[in-house]
Amino acid sequence: MTFSVRLSAAVAIVAAAGLLASASASPASAGWEWLGNKNYVNCLQLFYTGNFLMPANASAAERAARHEQGRRYCNRQFYGHD
Repeated sequence: MTFSVRLSAAVAIVAAAGLLASASASPASAGWEWLGNKNYVNCLQLFYTGNFLMPANASAAERAARHEQGRRYCNRQFYGHD
């Protein structure tokens, strides 16, 4: 019993070390480079927090669809694609 517990712990440690070693140290290669584009982030925040385009009686699904439309608009304006 103790051998299998020790073996499982050793395997978990080796797997975690391998995962950490394979991770990139650069956050830009992880897909977070858009955070440096302040105008783009401001556009996203405007469409997420601004309710100026929301109907007063919008359902949760309608709100989500409007937020998605705003995100796509910001992507087209700053990156040229949806």
